[in-house]
Amino acid sequence: MEKTYALHVPRIEDLPYWTSPPVQFVYESTVAVAAGIYTWADAPSPLTPLRNIMENALYFVRSVSLISDISELDFEAALLITPQFQIYKPSEATVHLFKEPILMNKFYQQFDFRTVYLTAKSADQILATFTGVLVQTPALVGKALMTLKAVISAQEINDDNFIKIFKEQYPNVK
Repeated sequence: MEKTYALHVPRIEDLPYWTSPPVQFVYESTVAVAAGIYTWADAPSPLTPLRNIMENALYFVRSVSLISDISELDFEAALLITPQFQIYKPSEATVHLFKEPILMNKFYQQFDFRTVYLTAKSADQILATFTGVLVQTPALVGKALMTLKAVISAQEINDDNFIKIFKEQYPNVK
């Protein structure tokens, strides 16, 4: 008997958990202070640790956490150009997976940021960037390096039947 899924309203409860292991993608970017500022202008880079994504899988992003290696109060006081975090579709560094970058004007712990994307190529990777500028405030004097970190929690859906039905219900998802 073939399984059917009700996808008229996408709900986390409808995911086939037996074929959808949770995965975590991590991206870190460290910059050195120069002339009293910390500047992020990352080129799209693979997440670390290096994790290949599966071919013909559906990835359901559940949440994103954005933090730094300084206190949140010091971070907020140092904002000059709000850091932005963006991820890119595998093999297409010009196609953003998020409609807009996530603005990091504060720290986010498991920020509910749900989106889905399909993969087509094997042994591909997700790319990410941080862009933005922080100033070296008195609290940061002596801090030569600063790191921003993004942690993406997702489900890696491998159920062919679920993916087929999902594609039929949502043909514009790429």
